Amino acid sequence: MRRDFDVFEKFPDGSTLWRACVHGRYEAQRKTHEFAEHSGNEFFLIDIRAEVILPLISTRRNSRPLIESAVAG
Repeated sequence: MRRDFDVFEKFPDGSTLWRACVHGRYEAQRKTHEFAEHSGNEFFLIDIRAEVILPLISTRRNSRPLIESAVAG
């Protein structure tokens, strides 16, 4: 049985923001990594029915800027 997970973003000041509800753990992890590509913050999943929190401390995987310069050389 695939469960529903809520994805939350945790900010440095300790506050959190709900980002999405996703069906299935694999999709929840994929969505978390997608969010992490655009944020340096931590993310975690909550399975509300099972009352389980799954920490996924994710940060941006690479150091390239989010917006690349459009200046041609």
